[in-house]
Amino acid sequence: MVFFEDVDGNWHVGALASLLDLIGTITTFWYADCVSAVVDFNSSYYSTVKIQEHVEIESRVMADKGKLMHVVVQVRKKGNGEVIAVGNLWMASNKLTIAQVSNL
Repeated sequence: MVFFEDVDGNWHVGALASLLDLIGTITTFWYADCVSAVVDFNSSYYSTVKIQEHVEIESRVMADKGKLMHVVVQVRKKGNGEVIAVGNLWMASNKLTIAQVSNL
């Protein structure tokens, strides 16, 4: 049984949500070089995509308000640019680096 696809062979929405969350978190870490947590997450689904289709993933920091950052992650079909899903994440940062966390 495969959990990342639905009965029609499309990406499961839970797998897409996990992808949006993971990419948003990586973007925040890369941008701010610190550990963060998602405080608000919403996702919108506009289309479906088959498991074997190629997609483009774009992630941007849209706002940086001190310890809060707003990240938007967009998944599009590579062939025609059709938007599959968009995730909006507000991330709270504790301003600790990975090295500082591992020493706790």
